[in-house]
Amino acid sequence: MLNRITLFVLCYVLLISCQKPIQQPKEPSVIDRKKIDAVFRKDVSKVLLDHLYVVVDSITYAKLTKDNEWKDTYATMDLGLPDFAPVTNYSSTCYLRGHQHYIEILGPKNKYNEPIGKSGIGFSLKNDDEHFHLGVEPKFKVTKDSFLYAAETVEMPLGEHKHTWFKAFYTPSPGTALHTWYGFYNPAFLESLYGKQYTSYSREAFLKSTYADQKLFNGIKEIYLNCIPNDYRRIVQELRYLGCKFLEQNDNVLTIAGGDVKINIGYSNNIEYSRITKIVCRLNNMNDGITQLGNLTISNKGTKSIWNFDELYKNNP
Repeated sequence: MLNRITLFVLCYVLLISCQKPIQQPKEPSVIDRKKIDAVFRKDVSKVLLDHLYVVVDSITYAKLTKDNEWKDTYATMDLGLPDFAPVTNYSSTCYLRGHQHYIEILGPKNKYNEPIGKSGIGFSLKNDDEHFHLGVEPKFKVTKDSFLYAAETVEMPLGEHKHTWFKAFYTPSPGTALHTWYGFYNPAFLESLYGKQYTSYSREAFLKSTYADQKLFNGIKEIYLNCIPNDYRRIVQELRYLGCKFLEQNDNVLTIAGGDVKINIGYSNNIEYSRITKIVCRLNNMNDGITQLGNLTISNKGTKSIWNFDELYKNNP
C-alpha cells in the first residue's frame, strides 16, 4: 500500500512539472540592442573621407588640365604642397579642391611611377578627447588581427624643414591596384603651413586657401568600386573594423557609410585589377551638361556631378 501511494505522488509531481511552462531566455529588446551598439561604437575612431586619386592616360590628363573653360567653372586646380602652385603644361599631378574633399589626378608619367588605372582612397581618423601624437592608434569596433596593422608617418617639407603631416594605418596588400589608408592628421602641420595656431586639424582648414565656393565642385557624395575578391574582402573588413554602417546589399554590391560618403563596393572575377569606376560629386550650383575629357566623362545634372571612368579601363586594360 505504501509503495502504491509513493508511486502516485511521484507521478503527480512529474505531471505538474511537465505542465509548467519552460522559461525561455529573453531576447534583448530593440532599445537594448541600440544601447549595445552605441556602447560598441562610442569609442571607435571617427572616419571621414579625405581624398581619392586616380591615374589616367596622357590624353585624359591633358584634356583635364588644359580645358580652360571647364577649369574656370568646375573647380580650383593646383599642384599641391607646399605652395599650391597653378597647374603648368609640364605637371604630372594635379589636385581639384572642394570644401572638405579633394580629387587627385595623376598622369602616366607621375613622380610616383603609378601605372594608368591605379587608384586609392584616403580617409581621416579622429579619436575623441585625444590630441595628435606619434603614438596614436585607431580604436576599432572589433578586435584587431589581420587588418590595418601597418603604419607610416608622412612628412612634408615646408621651407627648410620637414613637418609631420599625418600618421596613416593600412593593410599591406602587395600587388593591389586600389590602395586604402586611414590617417590621423597633425594640427601643427597647419600651423607650419599657414603661420597661425590651430587647436585641431580639419579638412576645411587645410583646403580653405584653395577652395572656391563660386565654382561648381563642393565635394564627394559617393564612390563606386569594382574589386577583385581579395580587395573586396580587405576594404569591407577595414570599414567594418572602424564601425562603418552597412547600408544595403544588391547582388554583388555592398553599400557602406564610409564616414561622410557612401562607398559602393562591388566584386568581380572577370577583371584583372580593382578600380574606382565612378565618383558622384556634389555641386555648389545647379548645372546641366556633359563634358568629355579624353577617357573621362563628367555628367552634371542639377547639383549632382558624376565622374565615369569606364572608358579609361576599357581603353587601357
